[in-house]
Amino acid sequence: MDFLTVMEKYPDQAACITHLEKIRWNDAPKCPHCESHQVGRKNENKDEDKVGRVGHWNCIDCQASFKVICGTIFQGLQVLL
Repeated sequence: MDFLTVMEKYPDQAACITHLEKIRWNDAPKCPHCESHQVGRKNENKDEDKVGRVGHWNCIDCQASFKVICGTIFQGLQVLL
């Protein structure tokens, strides 16, 4: 896949994160710390018209915060996720 194709398929950070979440969790996200499926998107603002932070999750069971790259070889990289 060349650079232009990648940019067309994943035009922004949200599209990249959505793709990674689909590959890793297949619509069933789980905490990489405790393996619980009791997770939800992290939300900085409780207003109804605001969306949770893209790519940031919280575990209800162990209270951990995580991203889709947590526990992978990409975890320590300085990326915008």
